[in-house]
Amino acid sequence: MIEVTRLDGRIILVNENLIETVESTPDTVVLMANGRKFIVKESLSEIMKRCNERSGVQCEAPLVSTGEMAVQSRISEAMHR
Repeated sequence: MIEVTRLDGRIILVNENLIETVESTPDTVVLMANGRKFIVKESLSEIMKRCNERSGVQCEAPLVSTGEMAVQSRISEAMHR
């Protein structure tokens, strides 16, 4: 689980495996798999960083990746199957 801060200052824990999308509209909106939405103070990139840190603890691979990092990760995974 990752820690995020709601706009009213309350800190909540969110299961990063159940996050469907994160939008910056300009507030950061976290949409969960069950349809619940949370508006949080953290930026989109901060949420991504926290998800990757948690994922790394569990499986040593980033949960969220972009660009070249995604390509290299997929190549590496394919080679080790």
